[in-house]
Amino acid sequence: MLAAPIPPNESTRLESLRRMLLSSRPSDASLDRVTRAARRIFGTPIALVSLVDQDRLWFKSCIGLNMRETLRGISFCGHAILESEPLIIEDTLCDSRFADNPLVTGEPRIRFYAGRALRNSENFPIGALCIMDREPRRLSQEERRTLDDLGQWAEALFASTELTEVQRSLSAELDEAKRDSMIDRRLQIWNRCAIVDILDREAQRALRHHDALSVLMVDVDSLGTIDGRHERSTADAVLKEVARAIHGALRPYDAMGRYGASEFLVVLPDTDRSAAAAIAERLRKRVEACNLTVGVDRLACTVSTGVASMEHNAGTSRLDALVAAAEDAMLLSKRTGVNAAHGDKDLAFVRPGETALEPSGYDWLSPMVASQLARLRAHVVDD
Repeated sequence: MLAAPIPPNESTRLESLRRMLLSSRPSDASLDRVTRAARRIFGTPIALVSLVDQDRLWFKSCIGLNMRETLRGISFCGHAILESEPLIIEDTLCDSRFADNPLVTGEPRIRFYAGRALRNSENFPIGALCIMDREPRRLSQEERRTLDDLGQWAEALFASTELTEVQRSLSAELDEAKRDSMIDRRLQIWNRCAIVDILDREAQRALRHHDALSVLMVDVDSLGTIDGRHERSTADAVLKEVARAIHGALRPYDAMGRYGASEFLVVLPDTDRSAAAAIAERLRKRVEACNLTVGVDRLACTVSTGVASMEHNAGTSRLDALVAAAEDAMLLSKRTGVNAAHGDKDLAFVRPGETALEPSGYDWLSPMVASQLARLRAHVVDD
């Protein structure tokens, strides 16, 4: 077996891959459409989008395999990223590079492989779109062109999800170990520390440019009940599915992170309250459409969401109040009926150095909402 070679520009390639911070995002539903299309077009049992890291190959989207990563040294995609044209292996047993590869001699027993290298916006090969079969086969010239077209589609999706200036600057300031410490490893999204940092940076940027900024506090409904009735792995699966749905409802420059056991904080740059409310509703519908089955039971996935906004003259002195407002609105959503979204009334944010007009109690809310929130604060029941 020939181990996957290391390209001469490996260090800069890895730096470019890590700047994309793809590990901080859940599996992408858009990439799943590419792999589904590839499997349907070519009739192969396996299709995936891989990312080639330093020592491992991990799958950003995968259909037909139970595994989600493998060692880079035995990977086929590790070879494919070195090629300017798709790498086609019609019969792995007839190719000395792969005949005794453990992925050929053992599960998943690959006999056919076709992989098209995927490049990022900096023109580094970061992974591959590939199809695999357990039987030998050939690809016509037209099929090869189709594989290339699908690869360009995947590259366009990567380009469309480039990180915001704020998230790139955060990544640039941190070494790899520190970046890893800011990722929720279970969900592969920003953790609480990171998302709060991103919110602070986005608020400072909004202040400089006189832009709007909104946040969503999203809580998974009935997660405690699910955890009590099923294994912990089931609750984890629900969280992963919800995170995936939330990500699919957001724009490329939005940021999301895990804020609590069942809560997500979403940062929406350049977004006023009405636009944030529309995103919250889109997000709610995405989550509601999730289909998670445990045994013979179908688990309903819903979320309660709170929306809070910092408008054009916003300062950064009361970000804690912004998050608290989103939490209060989320609690109101849970109390008045789960699978819902409620918004705040704009807070009177001020610029640093100016005098803040502190609200007394809930005076900044409408009387009806204020009275409901006062009751909620007194006796919120955690499901």
